[in-house]
Amino acid sequence: MGFFTNFLNVDDDNIKVDASVAPYVFPDQQQTFYSVGFNPAISRSEAMAVPAVARARNIICGTIASLPRQVHREMDEAYIEAPSIIKNPDPRMASAVIYAYTIEDLLFRGQAYWQVTEVDPLNKPVSAQWISADRVFQKLDYTSKFVIGYEIDAVLVPNAGVGSLIPFVGLDEGILNRAGLTLRSALELEKASYRFAQEPTPTMILKSTLPLPKERVTALLDAWKTARNTRGTAFLNDSVDMTSVGFNSAELQLIEARQHLVAEVARLTGIPEWYLGVNSSGMTYSNVTSERRALIDFSLKPILVVLEETLSMLLPRGQHCRFDLDDFLRGNPTERAEIYSKLVPLGIMTVDEVRRDEDLVDPL
Repeated sequence: MGFFTNFLNVDDDNIKVDASVAPYVFPDQQQTFYSVGFNPAISRSEAMAVPAVARARNIICGTIASLPRQVHREMDEAYIEAPSIIKNPDPRMASAVIYAYTIEDLLFRGQAYWQVTEVDPLNKPVSAQWISADRVFQKLDYTSKFVIGYEIDAVLVPNAGVGSLIPFVGLDEGILNRAGLTLRSALELEKASYRFAQEPTPTMILKSTLPLPKERVTALLDAWKTARNTRGTAFLNDSVDMTSVGFNSAELQLIEARQHLVAEVARLTGIPEWYLGVNSSGMTYSNVTSERRALIDFSLKPILVVLEETLSMLLPRGQHCRFDLDDFLRGNPTERAEIYSKLVPLGIMTVDEVRRDEDLVDPL
């Protein structure tokens, strides 16, 4: 395992990590047969061809990208207007798109990158564009442990200022790297389902007791195929016999195998199984709310932490960025009314704050 070091910028009394040049943990390149030969990595396009993976990706990326981002002052947790680098990193695109693909890279590859496109007079990033992680190559020092620079499409980029990279470091190597075997199994099962859809019946062999020329055999097979497309009942004379080989859909257990791999995809992404259609019967509003909390804790939280801490590096000292989870985790109206009835008399919330949270503010 590599080491982690930070490049520090000193500005009067403020010591702040400059995220645009901070190297991060770099795993050793020593690979075992299990990781390379038996469990090879899988590409994004292959993984996204599996419906369960695509749904898991869209749930994780879409949920986090839609959450409001807030900046707080650390001394009293007061709200501060978020700077443009957090509110909308790339003015040319919707912020949800930038964050969604950043989150996807963290989920799939364990790392994500923004490239700084504008800085302020203090050389702090003002805007940035998303760069796909598969376009970025790390330049290492002579020990092959520390990142000393980055290349995009084999072109060296600066370590600070416009053109430099802001790295987002995931908590693991990404599911494309650590779960290649599982994802390839799911992909092969999708291919098997497609092949069965093309040929829904077991392979049939027609055997004639009489010697037939090649032309007669071809004509017999064509006639058999045409008849099977129009009717399910077949007629054979004494000279022709039919034998089936292979398995039908029940014997192949395609449905059971697919359900198993959907559950495996849920496990490797940390998503509760019912989000992917496994064991979804009997869900009610109350336990759906608790499942949302489970989704945050076990699937979204590792990515949220990485995003929040990296974005906080771009803020002045004494400020930090947080994703607002209140709307996503809010209970039903009865539960919220009970909470308000206790908080308002204690002076923790005012009636105006309750009206604001419930979107009951009168229009101007």
